[in-house]
Amino acid sequence: MALDYDPSQAALFHPETQPSLFGAVPTHDELTLAVEAARLAYLRFDDLQPGKPTLASLLAVQGFAAPTLFRHAPTDSAGFGTLRQDGSALLALRGSQINHIKDVISETQVVRMRWPLGHGKVHCGFAKAALGLWPSIEHWLNSTAHRRTSLTITGHSLGAAIATLLAEPANADFLVAVGSPRVGDPDFSEHLRANQHLRVMRLVDCCDVVTELVPANLGFEHVHGLGYIDRYGNRQEAFSAHSIHQDQQKARFDYLTRYAVDERNVFLREWADHSPINYLRAFW
Repeated sequence: MALDYDPSQAALFHPETQPSLFGAVPTHDELTLAVEAARLAYLRFDDLQPGKPTLASLLAVQGFAAPTLFRHAPTDSAGFGTLRQDGSALLALRGSQINHIKDVISETQVVRMRWPLGHGKVHCGFAKAALGLWPSIEHWLNSTAHRRTSLTITGHSLGAAIATLLAEPANADFLVAVGSPRVGDPDFSEHLRANQHLRVMRLVDCCDVVTELVPANLGFEHVHGLGYIDRYGNRQEAFSAHSIHQDQQKARFDYLTRYAVDERNVFLREWADHSPINYLRAFW
């Protein structure tokens, strides 16, 4: 099933409302599973919302057990963990949403703090969200998932930042960061790179503006493992910086002439490219 580019405001602000691809295709590789799981983490698990049974049924299609849910109310951070019969575990962290003020607060706390679960200094707001979730995640790893044979950790946006911070403490095998901002300083990034046990895929969809935050001139640096998705939705792992710049310029012009005039759409491609569904185009 091929996916069309989705410039709509609904895709950006409420990714959880779109039908899941897990219901359409029974199996996929671990990278594809991780990208869709990052989107499913946006499902709300409040008592009055059907997020948990919906998520459980979708994960069951892929052979995963009912999920364990994690939530830290003070920062509104959340996620889920689940285990397959073959022993592979999946941990997905929820990203930020513009209509949840605590998410916005987490993203604006840009001062750096020493990372107590690893090395270097990291974004204070992201760290507080990650540390709030860590006790319940650590308990799950040491109980329900203690016999796991592998662990993939993933998230989109704020969720990608939290996943990046918790990848080493969780002893993950694979980190899939979808549309992630910069998380830590060069010391943090270099230590992550030196971890030969951990594979890293940091996905960037064309003009996605969130991947240019937090500014590098404030002492932040991206982690390695760039996988660039071009303006047509194709994953490119050998694009040069010049090729990426050219592709982005053409994408911006194309967006203004084709999509920006519709009031239902996001006005700029820089924000439309942040929608989780537009990352999924590279895998479905």
